[in-house]
Amino acid sequence: MVAIFGLVSFLVVSLTVLPVLVLLLTAFRPQGKLWLDPAGFSLENFVNLASQPGLGQLISNTVIYVGGTIAIATFFATLWAWITERTDFRYKVTVRVLMILTLSLPSLIQGFGWVLLLNPSNGYINHLLRTWFDLETRNGPINIYSLGMMVLVSSFLLTPTIYVMLSGIIRNMDYKLEFPATLAGVSPWRILLRIVGPILLPGLLSVFIYTVMIMIQVFEIPLSIGLTGGIQVLSTRIYLLSTAELGAPDYNLAAAFGIVLVVIALFLVLLYQRLTRESEKFAVIGGKNFRLVARELGWRRHAVHGYAVLFFLLAFMPVLILLWASLLPFYTLPSVEALANVSFDNYRQLFSSALFQRSLSNTAIVVVLGSTLAICISFLVAYVSVRPVNRWCRWLDVLSFLPIAIPNIVLGLAVLLLYVRTPIYGTIAAILLAQVVVNLVFGTRVISAALIQVHPDIERAAILGGVGRLRIIWRILVPILRTQIFNGWMLVFAHGMRDVGIPLIFLTTKTAMLSSALWLLWGYPDVPGAAALSVVLILLLAAVVMPLQVYMARVDERNS
Repeated sequence: MVAIFGLVSFLVVSLTVLPVLVLLLTAFRPQGKLWLDPAGFSLENFVNLASQPGLGQLISNTVIYVGGTIAIATFFATLWAWITERTDFRYKVTVRVLMILTLSLPSLIQGFGWVLLLNPSNGYINHLLRTWFDLETRNGPINIYSLGMMVLVSSFLLTPTIYVMLSGIIRNMDYKLEFPATLAGVSPWRILLRIVGPILLPGLLSVFIYTVMIMIQVFEIPLSIGLTGGIQVLSTRIYLLSTAELGAPDYNLAAAFGIVLVVIALFLVLLYQRLTRESEKFAVIGGKNFRLVARELGWRRHAVHGYAVLFFLLAFMPVLILLWASLLPFYTLPSVEALANVSFDNYRQLFSSALFQRSLSNTAIVVVLGSTLAICISFLVAYVSVRPVNRWCRWLDVLSFLPIAIPNIVLGLAVLLLYVRTPIYGTIAAILLAQVVVNLVFGTRVISAALIQVHPDIERAAILGGVGRLRIIWRILVPILRTQIFNGWMLVFAHGMRDVGIPLIFLTTKTAMLSSALWLLWGYPDVPGAAALSVVLILLLAAVVMPLQVYMARVDERNS
C-alpha cells in the first residue's frame, strides 16, 4: 500500500500541482522569460495586464456574456424542470432524452451551425425572415456576430446542463409545503416567491456558482462567433496571447491573465463548497411522508407543446444546416433547386485528405489512450483517498480536485509552459498529458463515489488470505466497479472528443486533432469541408458511445 501511495503522490503532484506552479512562476517572470530562466521575479506582467488597451471592455464583455447566458439558460431550464417534474406533461422522458442529446453535441460544431443559420448576408433564418416579412434589406435582420447573439446561442447550449442539475432539486420538493397556502387561496405567484423560492434558493445558488465556473471556461462559442465579430472575452484573450494568431506568443501576459482566472475560479469553488456543505439545513424530504404531486396543465398544454417544438427545433437546427452544407460543393441556402447538387464529394475529399487522416490518427491516440490513463490514475487516486493509510491521503483527493478550479484554456497553457523546452513539446504526448490533467477530476469523482459503497471487509478478507493489494484491485474491485469505471471512461472520452481549446493551444503541423482540424477548415475557409467534418465528428462520437452503453447495459442486466 505504501508503494501505491508513493506512486499516486508522484502522479498527482506532477500532473496537477506542477503545471499550476509553472503558470505562477511564468506570470512573475520578466517579459520574454520562462519559468526556468534565471531572471528573477517581477510584477511587470500584472502591470501590463492592468494597462492593457480595452481591458474595461474585455471585463464588461465577459461579465455580460457569463451573466446573460446564465440568466436566460436558467429561465429555460427552470421552466423545463418544472414542466417535466411537477406537471402531468406526457412527454417527460422524450424531453429528458433530447436534453441529453443536446448536451452531447460539441459546442464548436453548434457554433458553426448557428453562423450558417444567422449570418447577416446568407444565414438561412435571416433569409426566411426577409422572405416572410418582405424586408428589403440585404443583411440581417439578425446579426450573429454580436454579444447579444453570443449570449443567446450559449444559453441554448447551457440549458441542458442547468436542467439536469435543477430537475433533481425541483423533483425533491415536497408538495405538502405548498398545500396549506394553496388551500388558503394564496396566488401561485405569491407561493412561488414566498415559499418555493426560499426553499430552492440554496440549490439555485449552488447551480449558479457552478455554472459561472463553467461559463468562465467556455471557449468554443466566443471562438467561433465572437472573434469574427471582434468580440473578446477572457478565455479567447488568453488563447490569442498564447498562440501566434496575433504575432509572437506572449506567454508571460497570458499566464498573468490565467492567474487572475484561477483566483476567481478558486473563490467560486470555495463558495460552492460552502453552500453545498450547508445544504442539509434546507432538506425537505422527510422519509415516507414525502409526497410529489403533478399539477394538471389544462389549457396550458398546447402552449407547452408549442414551446417544446420551438425549443428543440432551434436546438437541433445547427446540426441539420451543417448536414445540408456538407452535401453541397459550396454553401447554398436550402431549396428544392439545390437538391440537384447534393452529393457525397465533400466526404470523399475529406477522407482522402492528409489533414483528416493525420488528425483522426492523433485523435484516436489521444482520446483512447488519454481516457484510459486518466481512468487508471483516477482509480488509484480514489483508492488511496477512500482507503487512506495516513492523513496525507486525503490531500491527494483535494489536489486531484484542483483542475476543476482552473479553466481548461488556462490549464492547457500551464501544461504547454511545463513542457515548452522538453522533447514532449510539439508532440501529441503533450496534448495527451494535458487531457489527462483536465479529466482527472471527473474520473476521480465518479470512481470515489462508487468505491465508498464497497465495504472494506471484502478487501480485508482477501488480505488475510495472502492476496496482494494490486491483485485485490485487479481481481476484486475492478469487476465490482466495472460499470462506474466504464461510465467514467465514456465521460472522459466524450470530453476529449469535444474539447477544442487544448488541441488549438498545442496545434502544430504534426499535432492536429479532429477538433483543431475543424477550426482550420472553417477558417480556410472551406465551409462544406468543415460541415462534413462536423457530421463525421458527431457520428464518431455516437458510434463509440451508444454501442458501448448498450453493451454495458446488457452485461449489467445479465449479471443482475
